[in-house]
Amino acid sequence: MTGHRPLLCRGCSGHLYAVCTVDHAGGNVVGQWEVDHETTPVPCPLAGLLPLTGTAASVHDLPGAEEVLGPQR
Repeated sequence: MTGHRPLLCRGCSGHLYAVCTVDHAGGNVVGQWEVDHETTPVPCPLAGLLPLTGTAASVHDLPGAEEVLGPQR
């Protein structure tokens, strides 16, 4: 993932990492995502929702993304 703004946790404002793997066979554009804190922050109220994983075209399309991903700066 390049050219994007940092992902922030809505619960603690800590930085999140996002990793996506895509099997391009058959023109597939949907990836398997994993999103979690870059470092273990002070106790995060959303820790139970992370890591956020799933299949989606964009990290923001993951189920639960709007609960976890903070507003972009």
